[in-house]
Amino acid sequence: MPVLVDENARSLLKAVPYFRALDDHALDAVGKEVITRHYQAGEIIFLEGEPDAGLHLVTEGLCKVYRLSEGGREHVLATLRPGDSCNEVPVVDGGPNPANFAALENSTVWVISAESLSGLRRQHPALNEMIIKNLAMRCRQLVQRVYNLSFLSVTGRLAAFLLQQSEESGELHRRMTQDEIAAHLGTVREMVGRAFRELQEAELIAIDRHRIEILDREGLRELT
Repeated sequence: MPVLVDENARSLLKAVPYFRALDDHALDAVGKEVITRHYQAGEIIFLEGEPDAGLHLVTEGLCKVYRLSEGGREHVLATLRPGDSCNEVPVVDGGPNPANFAALENSTVWVISAESLSGLRRQHPALNEMIIKNLAMRCRQLVQRVYNLSFLSVTGRLAAFLLQQSEESGELHRRMTQDEIAAHLGTVREMVGRAFRELQEAELIAIDRHRIEILDREGLRELT
């Protein structure tokens, strides 16, 4: 059902890069097109190759965008937190979903159909500029990801991943298994375990049962 447009809804919409520059009138128009959906941890939200599922905005929980090889091996393309969005490309080009999307935790997701977003873009041209800027940012991220996969060792990829995940906090809670990290890095669990040992032996990180502490941020950056 459509989202009730109030100050909380506007704040959530403003957290999404596409809508950040819109005034309250435009945000209200966007909010009226939003459908709220709730998903349980592990539930698949949409599948690669299916008809366009619309723009998805995570408002609560944690979700992942991923692809599967023919052999069933998973590669995680992105982990989405509240304020993050996905499935922009088919909304713009009319093609099928380019990847799978699933909930990692119990999550709430807002959905705007391609048809609704097209109407909003006509009514509020500022949306078009924001969409172009956001797609350009995603393109830069994709180029960096291709570079990491092509030229960095697994240890270098793990260093980059830990730096990104730490968000300058200095430590990481161990919420992800080595299998899950391997899916992000495009490798297998055994290689991730070896890379963790290399980083520990180099005294770049410290690991206990509950957290990963970054000891030498610059040392990690040198590996990337």
